[in-house]
Amino acid sequence: MQKAKTGSGRRRWTRKQRKGLLARFHESQFTQSEFAAQHGVGLSTLSKWLRLERDGVPAKVAFQKMQLPSPVKPWPIEVVSPQGWMVRLQNGSDVWLLPELLRTLPC
Repeated sequence: MQKAKTGSGRRRWTRKQRKGLLARFHESQFTQSEFAAQHGVGLSTLSKWLRLERDGVPAKVAFQKMQLPSPVKPWPIEVVSPQGWMVRLQNGSDVWLLPELLRTLPC
């Protein structure tokens, strides 16, 4: 079975090759180490493939782009002081109250 080698010397197995090797392993009576040695695959690699197969982990993850709605801000106006107090106005038309409210708070 031909394997592609990367520049680092690592062997890269195609998905088809991995599936074929795993099928042969399941049909064989060999231990993992015996099978790995006979087929030129690392023992840790074979163990990882078997674990991923057992756990049902997909070989590749496919991502899908999603558009999320823009977050709704619960407060049109929010003022936070360095001291930690916070002023929130629910209605933007109440902005005229803000200067008087801020004068009464400790700065």
